[in-house]
Amino acid sequence: MTSLRNASIRVAALVTAYTTRGDRDRGEGPLSYIAVALLIAAIAVAVAGSGVGGTIVSQIQSAVSNIFTRGNSAISS
Repeated sequence: MTSLRNASIRVAALVTAYTTRGDRDRGEGPLSYIAVALLIAAIAVAVAGSGVGGTIVSQIQSAVSNIFTRGNSAISS
């Protein structure tokens, strides 16, 4: 996890160095979008590797099941 955080800090530093030089009215460069995509991928890998994903999925399934169960009982009443 520490190496993942170090990598994201390096990417953020590169993006900051790249975007703070030169003409600021050009809009976002492709490096910024790549950095955001890499950050999202790193977060996804961290969540998938930690086992939290299964907990999230089971909680969502439980909530959806409760909605449909309550919805059917309310219609029947």
